[in-house]
Amino acid sequence: MPESNQHVVAVGGIVRRGDSILLVRQRYGPSRGRYLFPGGLVEPGETLDQAVLREVAEETGVRAVVRGIVGLRTRCDGPRNDTYVMFLLDWVAGEPHPDGQEIDEARFLSLAEFRDPATPVTELSRYVALRVLAAEVCLQSFAQDFDYAGAGRDPATWRLFC
Repeated sequence: MPESNQHVVAVGGIVRRGDSILLVRQRYGPSRGRYLFPGGLVEPGETLDQAVLREVAEETGVRAVVRGIVGLRTRCDGPRNDTYVMFLLDWVAGEPHPDGQEIDEARFLSLAEFRDPATPVTELSRYVALRVLAAEVCLQSFAQDFDYAGAGRDPATWRLFC
């Protein structure tokens, strides 16, 4: 009997505060001991942007607002696929603290720390953070001017970014 395909969708929050970006240090898995963007799986009943705000708050205690999508990473590994959507967020309030379960440290890293190869940051997080800090990303923002009512859609549950 063939294996069934499994596809998950995850989000990552690139929370910017001035010239620094919020990262968390993972306690388990292949990224254990390294910094990466806070985030996780999208739960049933939430949009991607709702999921990223929830994940950032759960993992770090930081409140933020969504600016838009800055990147998407897709991966297939045999019968397993996943999609990872990275959102640029603006910091609103709160000093980062780890959740104590998945994360053992949460802090803002500076441009100099991202440039330093000795800083234990995942390759993907380093690459995207450096592009964000250099303003070398194309932001896909929430389309506030789309006629959601005319399309028969509720913008709380049906979101367009372009």
